[in-house]
Amino acid sequence: MSIKYRIAILVTAAGFIASLLFSLVVFYELIEQPFEILDMELKEEANRAVNIIKINQGQSESEIMDTQILEFPTWLKIFENNSDRELWHSKAADQIGIPTVNPGPSATVDAVVLDDEINFGQDSDKKAAFRTRSFELMAGGKKVRVQVALPMVKLKNEIHELIFGLIAGLIFSTLVLIVISYFVAGKILKPIGRMKDLAHSISAKNLDQRIPVKNGKDEFNELARTVNVMLDRLQFSFVRQRDFLFDTSHELKTPLTTIRLALDAICSSEYMEKVNPSSKESLLRVNEQVARMEKLVRDLLNLSSLEILNKIDPEPVNLKKILLFLIEDYQILAAAKNIHIDVSSPEDQAIRGDKEKIKRALSNILDNAIKYNVDGGRVQITVSSTDTEVTVVIANTGPGIPEDEIPKVFDQFYRAEKSRSAGLGGSGLGLTIVKRIIELHGGKVSFNSRQGDWTRVTVTFSRPV
Repeated sequence: MSIKYRIAILVTAAGFIASLLFSLVVFYELIEQPFEILDMELKEEANRAVNIIKINQGQSESEIMDTQILEFPTWLKIFENNSDRELWHSKAADQIGIPTVNPGPSATVDAVVLDDEINFGQDSDKKAAFRTRSFELMAGGKKVRVQVALPMVKLKNEIHELIFGLIAGLIFSTLVLIVISYFVAGKILKPIGRMKDLAHSISAKNLDQRIPVKNGKDEFNELARTVNVMLDRLQFSFVRQRDFLFDTSHELKTPLTTIRLALDAICSSEYMEKVNPSSKESLLRVNEQVARMEKLVRDLLNLSSLEILNKIDPEPVNLKKILLFLIEDYQILAAAKNIHIDVSSPEDQAIRGDKEKIKRALSNILDNAIKYNVDGGRVQITVSSTDTEVTVVIANTGPGIPEDEIPKVFDQFYRAEKSRSAGLGGSGLGLTIVKRIIELHGGKVSFNSRQGDWTRVTVTFSRPV
């Protein structure tokens, strides 16, 4: 899971928890207020009933019962204090059976509504919710206990609507929070994305690039500064290594050339006829190794110069002419191993590039195709093109290399069969040079092989626009 999704999930979770807690507080406050209002109405109804009794103090209890209390719209019962003897009750009390409660806090009860014509929102069992409470009050000079009840149908509906509204609001706010948090996470991580893209584009060819740093002191700018310092150290080490390799190769080139020329002169002189066979063999072996070292130094210098180079001066290049020239050069080496070279190429295969460098790259590939081949084998060169690309495929019969070794073939000093490559004079830099030259031309090179069967190198150049 990406960091962007993680941040979005964490922000959403935090927002959801905060919204949930806020909703619970709001729900508690909103739910308490209606009950408080209802309790106040209960108290007002109880006081109103007592006031009716006070106003009609001259009448008997039965007269009050018949004229006033019975018509009282609210469920009401008046009891003699400290006893369950009922003194008065409203007409609603005859129709609804609400249990008696003691004075104190309000209570919510489910009561049976006996009259079918009265609708308090009762269910199929004729039960409806009521809020009821008892009060001890003075009425007509004596202390009475008044129990009052009010239906809660509207309040229950309002509570249900409130709960539904809060849940719907919570869901909606969570969805909005998901979208906002995803957008915010993207904005937060945008500098990281730019750093990643720039760092990904930095390679050995453009180590001088740096990540832009603003004046702020936030974590992103600190990270950019740290990465830039790391790139400074990396560039310094790379330049030192490259310069050391170039300077060392350059310094070795002259003495090696001198040694080889001296050995060539000795080996071709009459002195060799007077040397005993073992010394003669040693001199020839030293001459061979010096020639190999000279080739290695030459390849190192070539590779170092190519690594320093960032661009080429393109000119029209005819690939077919270059290939025919190289085949003619390598014909003697191929004939020595009875290797047949086939070429398949249309006449006009023009690209733009550095002619000498392209010739060097194709020469390295063809040299490997002949060296690492079997006696009596074949080398097949095929050139094809499209409107945008020209492809050169050089395939040869031979031992091939294992599949797990293929990704390493373009590495410096890599040789699949080290003992055999050393015997053939290989330096392990041929394909590395090929890859660098093709990259300078904006092309691609790939390597395929089947062990014990064949090997194929494919080079693709872009056509001039």
